[in-house]
Amino acid sequence: MLFFSVQEVFGKKVDKKWFWFLGVYLIILVGFRDNVGPDYGSYKGLYIYSDTKSYSSIFMKMLHMEGSDHLDVEWLYTLINKLLLNVFNAPFYVLTLVIAICAIFFKIEYTEDNTFYPFTFTLFMFVPYFFVGESGQIRQNLATFIVYFAIRYIKRRELWHYLFFIFLASGIHTVSYLFLPMYWLARVPLNKTMMLLLIIFSIFLSPFEIYRVFGDFLSGMASDNILVEGLNGYMDESIERLNGGFGIPEAMMMILTFFLFAFDTKMKELYPYYEYHRNYAVVGICFYFIFRNNPVFSSRLVGAFIGFSYVIVPNAMYVVSSGMKKAIYSFIIALVIFNIVVFSSFNNIKIGRFTIELYKNHILP
Repeated sequence: MLFFSVQEVFGKKVDKKWFWFLGVYLIILVGFRDNVGPDYGSYKGLYIYSDTKSYSSIFMKMLHMEGSDHLDVEWLYTLINKLLLNVFNAPFYVLTLVIAICAIFFKIEYTEDNTFYPFTFTLFMFVPYFFVGESGQIRQNLATFIVYFAIRYIKRRELWHYLFFIFLASGIHTVSYLFLPMYWLARVPLNKTMMLLLIIFSIFLSPFEIYRVFGDFLSGMASDNILVEGLNGYMDESIERLNGGFGIPEAMMMILTFFLFAFDTKMKELYPYYEYHRNYAVVGICFYFIFRNNPVFSSRLVGAFIGFSYVIVPNAMYVVSSGMKKAIYSFIIALVIFNIVVFSSFNNIKIGRFTIELYKNHILP
């Protein structure tokens, strides 16, 4: 990733086949992993449990109705589990492989569609998102990348195509419903004054926990039932930070906000569809502060939007001078190193069994 990242930023565009080569390698790492990731056991139990659900109940769940069996997770994910067991009697790693193939496919297509620096963006987001997403919360990760992929239909103004992919994504994870209004919100004109007012207003609302008025609706989107413990294996929220302290999430919000305001004018002039990503970023930042006192909401619900937002950071290199491009790239690499050090120091790598001595794969030596 680093080799091709340097080439695409300071040389010429890298052929897409190399990006697919990276994608295949990541699919092998994730799809064939053996007891790797803090959610692995929970998803394996859910895989076996899905076979107890009837097809009629899955169909009823698709129509947002209750059948004879209560489904603990969304209908499409349950259907995939059940088909792999009923039709193929497949071992669990086949499920992780299928989900990995789908997630990496949509990730590659989204990245290629929305940045000139796909390797740099992937490197920038690799830690901790690869471990929390593709190797952790695989349901939400797949659902959000299906929605990310569907941005192309917002650009083309193809509403029914966009709604279809929202429908598919919501069958994997209900967090996808949050993106339904973005078809219209993506085109809302914003200036720096409006962005600043929205962010300040969200910070002001933070202590009041207004999200509580939505009750079970948001709780259902954020919860993975038996999988919550898996998330907690990666995310450690200190009492100090939840009571107003300053931590890495706040620092990342500051970085994203800086890029929004510092390069907004040039990005509007030179980068196609920048305004869509800017609007997603503003929504993500505002949601973060509104949900900040809830560690699950502020990571799961907000994390879906922030995935859109960070594409702005490498994209800024496209509109600046050569000297500023080098400065931004140096900052990105420094942040990548920082994230690796921090993620490792929190013992998350060991908890997820990603160390050299703990990582196991069904086909790799």
